[in-house]
Amino acid sequence: MKALFTGGLLLAGNAVAQEPAPTPESMELGIHLAYARALEDPEGDGYGGPGVRVHLLRNFGEYLAVGGEAAAYSKAGSRTVVTFDGTHHYRTENKPLLQAGAVVRLGVDLGGIRPAFVGGLGWSKGWLETLDVSIGAEIQMTPVEWLPLSVDVRLHESLYSYGTEDDVQAEYVTLGLGWRLRW
Repeated sequence: MKALFTGGLLLAGNAVAQEPAPTPESMELGIHLAYARALEDPEGDGYGGPGVRVHLLRNFGEYLAVGGEAAAYSKAGSRTVVTFDGTHHYRTENKPLLQAGAVVRLGVDLGGIRPAFVGGLGWSKGWLETLDVSIGAEIQMTPVEWLPLSVDVRLHESLYSYGTEDDVQAEYVTLGLGWRLRW
């Protein structure tokens, strides 16, 4: 009986002394060096430029993350303006592309490599101000345990253009390479 009582005390003492089970990280700050390219300029070729994208996401378990992001790309919001006064005149309006919105990431863990679907809804301002939807994919690798590396590609498609009466749309492709800090 003494042995049973002593064993019960030891088990209870061990249960109290154990640390709680680890939980997945709850927040994530990411920064990507990126490139954006307009797929088509109504009057000429598309324009592109380097930029930076920052996100702050809340992780819900291992596979789902939701939050906000903002990006700025040099010259990706440019366009060619054509005027005619007997002769065609072509002029480039160099503008940055600015984006801000909400993003959702849904992925799986394949043992060190994490492919994911990325989608979002946001505002873009380049040569045209629009409400956009974005879809894409990313792959996350972990060369250093505390700093995951990710590569992504996304397509941004206009849903609505502000300040235009016709159905002018803007489409962009973005590529990113970045790191994440989780806590």
